[in-house]
Amino acid sequence: MVACNDKSPSGQIDQMLQRVDAVENQVEVLYTQDFGYLVEGYQAIDTTVARTRDLGDTLILMQAYLQQFETQRVVIIENAEFSRKQLSDLRDDINNNRFDEETMSKYIQDEEKELHTMEAQVKYFQEKFDAQKKVVKQLRRK
Repeated sequence: MVACNDKSPSGQIDQMLQRVDAVENQVEVLYTQDFGYLVEGYQAIDTTVARTRDLGDTLILMQAYLQQFETQRVVIIENAEFSRKQLSDLRDDINNNRFDEETMSKYIQDEEKELHTMEAQVKYFQEKFDAQKKVVKQLRRK
C-alpha cells in the first residue's frame, strides 16, 4: 500500500500535517508561558530595578521582541491554518489522481518551504525568549 508508506506523497503530507500541528502547539506554549512570563517580568523590572538603574536598552529590546511576537503570532497561526487546508486539499487531489508526479512534487515542495518558514519563526522566538528569560531572572535577583 503506497498510502501507508511515509515516503509516499500521502505519507509526506501526513508528516507535514503533524509538523503544522507542532508549530501551532509551540506558538501556543510560547504565548501562554514564555510571553506571559516575559510581560510580567518586564513590568516588574520596569517598576523596580529600572527605577534605580539605567536599563533602557535592555527593556527596549525585550519590548521589541514581545511586540514582534505579538504581531507574528497571529500571522504564524493564520499561515498554519492555511497550510493545513492546502495540505488536506493536496492529499485529496493526490488520492483522486488529479496531478502528475512532477506537479504533485512541486506542490509538496512549495508547502515544505512554507512549513520550514513557520518552523524557523518558532525557533527564532523560542531562542529570543529563552535569552530574555535569563535577563529577567538575572535582573530580578538584583
